[in-house]
This record gives sequence, C-alpha cells and structure tokens, in this order.
Amino acid sequence: MMAHGREQRDMAEHQDWGRVVPAQEAWAHVEAAGTPEWRKELASWWRGVSGEDVLFHEGDLQADSLVVGPRPLIVSGSVRLKGLLQDGHAADHTLLVVLGDLEVENVATFSAMFIAGDVRIQGLLFGDSYGDDVFCVGGGLTARALIEQHHHIGVSGPLDVDVIVGDKLTSTEKPRKKLEPHEALLTGAFTVEDEDEGDITDSTVDRKGLLAKLRAGEPVLADTRLSPVEKAIAAVKEKLARGEQATRLTLAQKKLKAIPEEVFSLTSLESLTLDTNDIAEISPRIGELRALKSLSLESLPLTTLPEELCRLPALKKLSLRYCNHLKRLPDAFVELEALEELYLDVMALESFPEVLTRLPRLKKLWLWRFFKMTPGRVQGLVDGLGRMPTLTHAGFLQGELSALPGGLAPLARLKQFKLGLERIPQPEVKRLEAALPPGRLHVGY
Repeated sequence: MMAHGREQRDMAEHQDWGRVVPAQEAWAHVEAAGTPEWRKELASWWRGVSGEDVLFHEGDLQADSLVVGPRPLIVSGSVRLKGLLQDGHAADHTLLVVLGDLEVENVATFSAMFIAGDVRIQGLLFGDSYGDDVFCVGGGLTARALIEQHHHIGVSGPLDVDVIVGDKLTSTEKPRKKLEPHEALLTGAFTVEDEDEGDITDSTVDRKGLLAKLRAGEPVLADTRLSPVEKAIAAVKEKLARGEQATRLTLAQKKLKAIPEEVFSLTSLESLTLDTNDIAEISPRIGELRALKSLSLESLPLTTLPEELCRLPALKKLSLRYCNHLKRLPDAFVELEALEELYLDVMALESFPEVLTRLPRLKKLWLWRFFKMTPGRVQGLVDGLGRMPTLTHAGFLQGELSALPGGLAPLARLKQFKLGLERIPQPEVKRLEAALPPGRLHVGY
C-alpha cells in the first residue's frame, strides 16, 4: 500500500494538470462562478497570487489523486478523485480553486481551497494550518468526518457530516457529533495526552501519523455510529457475553447529565469513574451496583449524595475531589462500612464531617483544595482527623496556607501525613515536621 501511495503521489505531482496562464486571465472565469459571498472570500486570497502565473484546467478533472502546488491551480469544472486530495506541495502556501463540485475519498489540506459548488467526501477532511488558511465551500458539504486543527472551514450550503474534531467550522448547520481525536480516529492517527487507569481521557491529532495513513490509503476513521458512552458500555457487555471479566467502566468527560440507565444493569462492575460531567444528581439506582469497590465522582456539581450510594456494601474507595457544591456528607454516609479511602474537597464543606469518625475501616483521608481557608477551619480539620480512630494516612493537598493551626498534636499518631500545598511558609513546614514522629511527614503529592 505504501508503494502504491508513493506512485500515486509521484504521478499527481508530475502530471500536467493545466496550462500556465496569468492570474488575471483565470480570474475572468472565477468571476462567473459561485455566490457573491464565496467570490468575496476568495478575492482576499487571490490578491496574493494576482501578479503570478497559475495553472488553469479547462473542464472537469478526474484522477486517482491530486497534489496541489507550488502553483495555484484553478479548475473550471468539477474535480473527481478516487483517492486523496492534498495541497502544500513545494510551497508554504498553495491555492486550489474549483469552479464546479469536488468528489473525493479524503482531503488533507494545509493551505487554501475554494470550491464553488458542492463537496462530497467519502471519508474525512483533515485541515491543519494554525488558523492561517481556509477550506471554503460555496455549496453544501457531505463527509463522514471533519478533523480540524486550527483550520477554518466555511460552508454556505447544507451540511451532512457525522463527526467533527475541532471547532473552527462556520456553517448554519452542525455535525451530528463532536468527538475527541481518540474517539474519532484509529490508533496511529492520534496521540494520547492523558489516561485514567488505561482509559484515554485526552488526546490530540497526530498530524504526521494521520497524514501517513491517508497517503498510504489506510483506514483512519473509527466506527462512530455509537457514541463514546455507548461504545464503553457495549465493550463491557461484549466481554461479559464472552464470559470474560469486565469489572471497570470509565465515563469521564463525556458531557453526561445523568448516569446512563444501561450502567445499572452491569452489576459485576467493581470500578466506575464518572469524573468531569454535568451530573448534578446521582440516581438512587447506584445502589444496584453492589459489587462496586471504587467510585470516582470528581468535578461533578453534586449538592448531596443519595442514601443508596451510602449503602454500597463493597465500596472501599470514593473520590469526591472538586465537588465544590457538596457542603456536607449525609448521615447515611456512616453505612459505608467497607470504605477505606476517601478523597474529599474541603472548600465547600461547612465543617468537618463528624460522620467520618464513625466509619469503622476508613484508613486514608485526603483533603483537597485549601484556598482562602481560615485558621479556625483548618484547626477544625486537624481536630477532626484526631477523632478518627482507624485513620493511618491523611493529607492536605492543593492550595495554599499562610500558617498551620497551633494544635498539631492530633496528627502525631498517623503513619503518614502528606503536605501537598503549592504555597506554605517553610517555617510552618518545619513546625509540622517537628510535631510528627520522624519520617511521618511527606511533602508533595
């Protein structure tokens, strides 16, 4: 496939696509095409080549593939390609103007393309130009996916696009889905930026990898018929259907407003991550996931927790970091008898949750986000830690304190105390170190 791709490119680059004419002569044909708005947009780009010669192709252009550059190419008819259309050959900026329609398998553009008619792309349009260039369509645009990296895409007519990655699309209509690179592309076309226990949560387009696959004629688009949430749930169900273990589900950063009902049928789940969604209320059905050992609800706009969550019999680890609307823990929290580790956001808490002192197995309590905390509130947290008989590890993490409270003795019985604040006077760190047995203080996360 690679050799075949190179042959196509060589043919495209060396074939004579038209005759060389002054730009002014070609503009006479352009003036009769497209809408006034399309011509106005093109005019600003045309000024950059007005003193040059251009390639002018009379009528329709049909080929396996086409590489534009270094001369501007103007096609008076339509362009129909079996394979890839790309530009930017042998020049920093190139220009393609098609006065008819464009039909192509895939497009990779790093410069300017203007299509007066309709565009029909079987696969994807990949645009990458740091915001300097444009793919401008006078008619409608049909494509499976638009992969946009700071490249302006303008469509005057109807839009029929399944997926977009990016946000620089100007159109009266919207693609059906907006996805992240790892959700829309196959491996090798994106770079993983962040993972959570093996699940990708953030990614960027791999420009070189994607372009190499397009040039080689390899598949680049993932199956986007299912949403990322549906895919994740389906993957768990498929494993279960094969008799395999499927104990973990991650639905972080999926723009959810509620936990999908299908999740509650996955009663073998032991780990569920719902971080960074718009879920303001946890469904009481969470209690049906009785095998859950780990539950992460970070960065959710929660104001309370349902009693059903507090009755999960196997839950050992719970994260409520960045839940900055959660002012108190419910009394039913005491029923989490298996809970061993808790991550808690203290910014919104009205006071130390006394219910924590009655949890029989809680060993680790990590308190997060110390911003504008009064000495009295911090002392209340320290005193609360001292009333937890089973606690062995605790910490103040993220934020800043100008001073620690006077009474640090309650921390002395801990096996480890983590101080992971961005700003705290060094004398206060020394005072805390002196209040603890040797080796018990860990500075950092």
